[in-house]
Amino acid sequence: MLFAVANRCDSVIACRVSPKQKALLVRLVRSYVSPTPVTLAIGDGANDVGMIQEAHVGVGISGLEGQQAVNASDFSIAQFRFLKELLLIHGRWNFIRMSITVLFSFYKNALLAGFLAIYSARTLYSGTPVFDQWVISMFNFVAAFPIVFFSFFDRSLEKDYIMKHPEVYASTMNNEYIKNRNVIRWITICFVHICVGWVLCGPALSGSGGNSPGFKGLMVRNDRAWPGDGEGGDLKSFGTVIYTVMIILLGYKALFESRSIIIGSFPYCTCSKRKGEGFANRIPYTFIGFIILSFLFWLFGSYMYSLVGRTTKSTDFGNYTDVAMHVFDRRSLTWMLALMAPIAAAMCDVAGKLFANMFFPTQTQIHLEIAQKEKQEEIAQLRIQERRQTADLDLEDGQPIFMDAVNESEQGIEMR
Repeated sequence: MLFAVANRCDSVIACRVSPKQKALLVRLVRSYVSPTPVTLAIGDGANDVGMIQEAHVGVGISGLEGQQAVNASDFSIAQFRFLKELLLIHGRWNFIRMSITVLFSFYKNALLAGFLAIYSARTLYSGTPVFDQWVISMFNFVAAFPIVFFSFFDRSLEKDYIMKHPEVYASTMNNEYIKNRNVIRWITICFVHICVGWVLCGPALSGSGGNSPGFKGLMVRNDRAWPGDGEGGDLKSFGTVIYTVMIILLGYKALFESRSIIIGSFPYCTCSKRKGEGFANRIPYTFIGFIILSFLFWLFGSYMYSLVGRTTKSTDFGNYTDVAMHVFDRRSLTWMLALMAPIAAAMCDVAGKLFANMFFPTQTQIHLEIAQKEKQEEIAQLRIQERRQTADLDLEDGQPIFMDAVNESEQGIEMR
C-alpha cells in the first residue's frame, strides 16, 4: 500500500525514519519496480549505512558525522554538490569504458580462436596450433595494453558539453553500448576480420608463396654452416606473420573505438616553468599503449624468444630458434602483409561504422557531432577575436587596416 501511493509521486520525503526503515525503503523500490531499476543511496552518517549497503550504488559523504558511511559506500565525495559530476561525467565515462572493454576482451580472444579453428580445419582437426605455444601464452599480455590504456584515458564527450547537456546520461541508462544491436555488430566484425585476415595471409604464405627474397637476398649466408635464410614455408614463420597481423589489427580496432587520442605535448619532459602543466599531462599515452607496449613489445618478445632458443639449447624453446630474425629481417613479404592485411580488415570496420552513423545514429553519436560543430564554431570565434585585436593594435599604430576578411568570417559563422 505504501509503495502504491509513493509510486504515483514525483518524489517522496520520509521524515524521522530509523536506519532499518531507510534500508527497507530502498529494498521496496528494488523489489516492486518493474523493470528492476538501478538504485543509488547517498548518506553522511552511521544511520545511513544500511541504506547504502542495500542500494546498488552507495555514495558516502565524508563530513562531521564520521567515516562510517564512507567506509560502507562504493564511492566517496566531500560534498553533496559533487554528486552531479560523479554521475554525469565520471559515471558515464566509466560505464562506456567498461562496456567497450568487455566487448573488446571477448573480441580479441574470439579473433585468436578463429585463426586457430580455421587452421585446425585445414589440418584435419589434428590439434596442431598455427601459433607457437609460448606465443599464444604471450597474447593476452601483449594485446591487453591498447584496451587497458583505453580504459584509463578514453573520454566520450568533454566535461563542459556534458554539464551543458545532461540528457546525454540517458544513453548509459538505456545500456546503449551493450544492447543486442551493438553486440551483434561486434560479433559480425569479428568474423569479418578473421576471414579477411586469413584470406589475405594464408594463400600468400602457403606453398611457394612463402619463398620471398629478403632484404639481403635469399642466399645472405651462402655456406654450409649458415645456408640461405629467405625461405618461409615452415609452420612457425607462417604463424608468426599471422600473429603480427592480428596484433596490429587489434591496435587499429582499439583506436577506432576510442573517442579521444592523447598525443601529449612535445617535448614530453621539460624543466620550463612556463608550460603550466606537469610531466604526467605531457605523455603521449595513446602512442605508448598502442605502439610501444603492444606492437614493439611483441617484436621485442619475439626476438628474445628466438635468442633464448639459440643460447639455452632447450627443447621447449628450440623450435622457435631464429624465427624472428628469419621472419622480420629477411622477408619483405612479412612487412607487406603487416601493412596491407590489417588495413584491409580495418576498412570493413570503417565501412560498417560509416553506414551505422549515417543511417542509424545513436544518441551518443549525434551529440558527438554536435559537440564537434560547436568546437569548430568556438575556434572560428577565437580567430575573429584575434583578428579584431590585431586590427585594433594596427589602428592605434596608425597603420591602414582592411576589415573585409573579418566581416566575411563573421558572415560565414552566422550562415552556419
